[in-house]
Amino acid sequence: MKTFPLSDQIVLPLAPAIEGTIADYLQSIAQELYVSLSTNCDSANTGFPQDLFWHEDLGRNGVKSDRFTASIGCVPTLQYQYVSPIAHRLATKLGLTPLEICQRLQPLSHSVAVNPRDRLDLYCWYNDSGYIYFQLAPETIAIWLNYIHDLPLDIQLNQDLSPASVNIALYAHDRCCSLLALAQTEKLVTISDNWQIERSDKPINARSCPENHFTAALASIFEEPAEQRLIHTLMEVLDGIYDRRSQLQPVRRVAASGRAINWAKLTIDLAESWLEFHRHCRIFGDLTRRNPRLAIARCELTAISRRYLQVLLEHYLGVRLIDNRSNI
Repeated sequence: MKTFPLSDQIVLPLAPAIEGTIADYLQSIAQELYVSLSTNCDSANTGFPQDLFWHEDLGRNGVKSDRFTASIGCVPTLQYQYVSPIAHRLATKLGLTPLEICQRLQPLSHSVAVNPRDRLDLYCWYNDSGYIYFQLAPETIAIWLNYIHDLPLDIQLNQDLSPASVNIALYAHDRCCSLLALAQTEKLVTISDNWQIERSDKPINARSCPENHFTAALASIFEEPAEQRLIHTLMEVLDGIYDRRSQLQPVRRVAASGRAINWAKLTIDLAESWLEFHRHCRIFGDLTRRNPRLAIARCELTAISRRYLQVLLEHYLGVRLIDNRSNI
């Protein structure tokens, strides 16, 4: 299947929900296209077709609010990709083929001016079937992981009944805590009272790992499939939790793609991904001497996983964790 670039590398603002950020971008260029073509298309309705992107949903305090639902879906690969069939939906409104829609979107695509430290760099292309793909650049993964590591959390309770199957998530959370405690005992990192990594205790080569050791370490370090699967699962978790129109607005039931969120499954997926990472990606022993940068980065990935396992268990499944150090 042939592929064609939609644009040169696209720059979008940094946000917890990458899915929603891409959806906002797609909405802007799709609206430009619709406005430019609708006057020449007999089959097009007057005005932008809001049903392509919006639906009513109960927001906070039961107040109805519009929420963006562009058709974005996370591709289940290890390449940090998102795909959108939005060209197919526009095609039915404008009387064109999906491929023609993609070709017409191409000159409209643009980047957003953002601070270099707060940017998402994405490669974007479409295939001859009219599906649009977005792939995150490696440096974007590094910046995003560092961002969600320190992201302030203000999540309202949205508790479902907790099924017995979340026991695996409780086990994974406990193992994360044990591993982080061992890392501190081994003087690899220093752990705060809320299980965040405050600093590295292991000497790092400043030339290979400058000021922010975490971002520098992550830029090109996670090459194992288990590491990549865990990061991919974290992307799905953050896309599920955070609204695409507000960086700290919790999503209750529906993701940016419009699909219902199964919080128990999402929690179990994160637990299983971290346990697989733990089985295949060592931290201690010879690795701390040969490659302390990688060992520390894996500790950071464990701290992030522990944090969002706790968020999902306590705020979405109603499971209270009893641990005097486990506050978010």
